[in-house]
Amino acid sequence: MVYFTRLWKNLFSFQSLPFRIDRWLISLPKGWKVSFGFWGRPTLYSPLGEGQIRLLRLHPGQSQDVVNTTLLAVDLAEAPPYEALSYAWGSFQERSSLLIDGNPVEIHSGLFDAIHTLRSPTSERLIWADAICINQYDMEERNHQVKIMSEIYHSAKSVTVYLGKSSGRTEEGMQALQFFLDARSPLEHPPWESSTTLEVELGLMDIIGRPWFERIWTVQEATLARHTTFVCGDHQVAYRVDLRTMRSIVFRIKSSATSPYFSTSTDEMRRLDWSPLLMILETQLRQAARREGVVLRRNHLDLAFDFRQRISTDPRDKYYAIFGIVENDQGGNLVLQPDYSTRLEELHRSFTAEIQRTITSELADVGLQGSMDHPLHCDGESDNVETMKPRSFTKSRRTFYSAGHKRYKLRKFVRETVLRQNS
Repeated sequence: MVYFTRLWKNLFSFQSLPFRIDRWLISLPKGWKVSFGFWGRPTLYSPLGEGQIRLLRLHPGQSQDVVNTTLLAVDLAEAPPYEALSYAWGSFQERSSLLIDGNPVEIHSGLFDAIHTLRSPTSERLIWADAICINQYDMEERNHQVKIMSEIYHSAKSVTVYLGKSSGRTEEGMQALQFFLDARSPLEHPPWESSTTLEVELGLMDIIGRPWFERIWTVQEATLARHTTFVCGDHQVAYRVDLRTMRSIVFRIKSSATSPYFSTSTDEMRRLDWSPLLMILETQLRQAARREGVVLRRNHLDLAFDFRQRISTDPRDKYYAIFGIVENDQGGNLVLQPDYSTRLEELHRSFTAEIQRTITSELADVGLQGSMDHPLHCDGESDNVETMKPRSFTKSRRTFYSAGHKRYKLRKFVRETVLRQNS
């Protein structure tokens, strides 16, 4: 190519290109020119010191404003209160732009939606998000940050789990999730009291079936949390990850799933797979127990839940068939005795009361005093569960119910169900 040859001769005073490759170059058409340049991507990252992490300062803004953020390096041991973000990365094909230190940066849409949702219109928010706070192009840094990942999530004041945008079933699903995660409130006004069982199930399936529950890294991120907030669309549900709270939450879900309301329902209602949610909650429970030096023991409720789909001629058999398998905290069998004249709902109430007794005794053995007189009650801090919408949303929506009005009565439904089955 003539252009290359002349450039070489002018710059280096040689008559031809090395190895005489100018003979093989094709000349440009008349009037064409070739320009040279060097492109470089300005780095957002300065090297981290030993024991340091980066935090993303999320500046306030309205929903329609450009998302503006700043990166800052801090010592993990002395870091200000921050939230660690747990989310599913999603597709890299869909990307959105935000400002980091004044520079426009494209990130995948799942992370952008999470940051946009969490932004407050009035105050800054400090968050840690792996895709931004770790220099993904620095292999040495990535290795080191992954090594201390557990410390990052354990040190956070809260782990915020972003499940994604709202769908048509999200409100019902988050309302049901709020009911189960509110460890302080008794079993009053459950979501299926004001809605059909199918709607409750579909709402929960909308939440539990999201990609976050399929990713492997999210297990560690949630397990190491001391406080967890689930965010889906403009709904939030939060709870503390301590032994007493987690004991009550797991009890709450399993006692509801094994209740006559669920066990005598149609196949439509029994499609719900609780395992993605329960595996996370029970892993959090075991982690809380480890922190407090407690060894957890399985009880009859665990068995009743695990085998709730087994077939029985009489629904009471689902209780009586497991009585002799597990010993209670006193080393003997459960106090309950088989009695087929007992109404099904009364049997379930007595069964859960017996489980309460063993759990309360177990907690008392490790110095956690308090009452579990109600099947779904757990004494704890007043901010055990929070239900609010992210501040980035200004329009109010229907709020979740609050417990503490009339006591929910299961008896009428079960009586009608049993009569239908016997008719």
